[in-house]
Amino acid sequence: MTRQDDEPAMPGARSPAAGMAGIWRRALSGPSFAERLADAGNRPAGFDYMRLLLSTLVIVSHAVGVAYGVAETLRVFGGALRPAVALILPMFFALSGFLVAGSLERCRSLISFLGLRLIRLVPALAVETVAAAIVIGAIFTTLPLSEYFSSPLFRRYFLNIVGVVQFVLPGVFQDNPWSGLVNGQLWTLPWELYCYLIIAGITALGLLRRDGVALATILIVNAVFFVLYVLVRRHQPGVTVSGPVLILCFLHGIGFYLLRRRIPWSGGLFALSLAAVLLGLGVHGGDYLIALPCAYLTAFLGLTRPPRTWLVSSGDYSYGLFLYGFPIQQAVVATFGAGGQSWWANAAISWCLAFALAFFSWHLVEKNAMKLRPRLLATETSLLARLPRPAAFAGWFTRRRLLAGLAALLVVAAAAGTYLALRPPAENFPLLARLAVINAQIGEADPDYVLIVGDSNAEMINATHGLCGRNVVNAGISGAKMKDMNGHWEKFAFARKPGRVVILVGTNDLHRKRKPTQPKYLDAFESSAERLIARAAAVSPKVFIAAVPPAEPWMTKYYEPAAVVALSERLKRACGRNACTYIDPFAGTREGTDGFAKPGSTHDGIHVRSYRNAMASVEDEICK
Repeated sequence: MTRQDDEPAMPGARSPAAGMAGIWRRALSGPSFAERLADAGNRPAGFDYMRLLLSTLVIVSHAVGVAYGVAETLRVFGGALRPAVALILPMFFALSGFLVAGSLERCRSLISFLGLRLIRLVPALAVETVAAAIVIGAIFTTLPLSEYFSSPLFRRYFLNIVGVVQFVLPGVFQDNPWSGLVNGQLWTLPWELYCYLIIAGITALGLLRRDGVALATILIVNAVFFVLYVLVRRHQPGVTVSGPVLILCFLHGIGFYLLRRRIPWSGGLFALSLAAVLLGLGVHGGDYLIALPCAYLTAFLGLTRPPRTWLVSSGDYSYGLFLYGFPIQQAVVATFGAGGQSWWANAAISWCLAFALAFFSWHLVEKNAMKLRPRLLATETSLLARLPRPAAFAGWFTRRRLLAGLAALLVVAAAAGTYLALRPPAENFPLLARLAVINAQIGEADPDYVLIVGDSNAEMINATHGLCGRNVVNAGISGAKMKDMNGHWEKFAFARKPGRVVILVGTNDLHRKRKPTQPKYLDAFESSAERLIARAAAVSPKVFIAAVPPAEPWMTKYYEPAAVVALSERLKRACGRNACTYIDPFAGTREGTDGFAKPGSTHDGIHVRSYRNAMASVEDEICK
């Protein structure tokens, strides 16, 4: 009897494996990216429309936060809608990487490449920064103009021109739902600068000369970032992706340009890439795996050839929309009040106004800045003529040296990734939300209110208990060190000035990792305390500073009890040299003089059980 699997196949029958192979061949069929570029004369209209669309989507996505506040942004975009919003900036950076790689290929050297980036970005940024500070800020500040223009915040705002991002201007947009933020969109600017420095560095190392080495470099950097941020730091994603993810998207955009002759322009791969990106943005750790598919779908869309209209043929308005969108949105809310606080109305009105400014920015600033290109190229020619001829370096790029360059890049990438993993995020939404609450309460407080500032020991004080029969505004910010509190103070908008300021800072300076008993740390702490006292004295006739609270003995693994005494002594010294009164709300919880708390006097080893009792113990000193 013949077995079924021994019977001959019917004519024309295909195996499942052959069927799948056919599907993959059809998915991978089509012209290459290079052919699509060549057919469009290296200027496919898809990229022009994408820039304009992504800039518009940035304005639309900001409309919810601008109209309703940061908390509403987190609620609306923190769930199922997150992938749709979080995809905007990665596509922007992947697009930039693809196009910048082409620009680099056309440049003779890094001199013209970096020079062209500067003249493309800096002039428009400088004009927008000056306009925001001089015009928008002067119109919408709640401060007298003399105080506004003399504020250190006003002067510091101009650091935006050189990429040191400053988000606030004194007293501007303080009553908006997204309080105090003038140009929240600029948080991506430093990351864009890092991208240009990275591509310049890997070019100088010769790592873009061979496709295989370039691809390996990009994939290794991606793997390093994934390990650092997902496995080590366990990064928790926000509404949008983090800066390192944007760098990865930029690098993969470069990779797709370098490999453009081998990559097919395929609708099937586009669909797979879109699914991979949406899935990655919806799962934990997936942000650091989306760069490759995001770069593919970005390049695929950019290489489409829709007919050009006046909107893209008359100029590139995407950069101007990006620069002016957020400040205009905040101005619309401040001008129209409730009328500007519908997200769709805010987006529509703001886009029209921002586009008008983008139009003038392109035709009056950006296009004229590009006229500096011939002068830049002449300077490059002059400089290159003074350097040794390329033949002198012909034998330098050996296989061994390329591998050594790759190893050096990995070391640099690991160091940079470690630094970025440890540094605070560029955009801290919880802090922005907390500052918005504090400034709203300051604006509504009765005259001569009591302002309590500090770390979690301040934030845990119940303001409804009151002090001295007056309103209490709780401006505590958990996690703040003394140095941090000086930075937070600058963001307080004193529409109404307090009658008393009570400062409770020091708990977060006790951590053993800071080595808080060393003289260098103690000196810096005392200096920061003096600056904070001086700032408080500038707005209030009476300033009080509290001793550092004690910790229970079982907390000595984390906190240095000797520092409780040392830091408190430094606070007392700083107070003695300034218009300040030293108080100790935590005297009742101390056991002896060694910095320890009485057993059971705290609920977690460092925070006292009753802040009401603690403040009642010093109320007479504060109120007299």
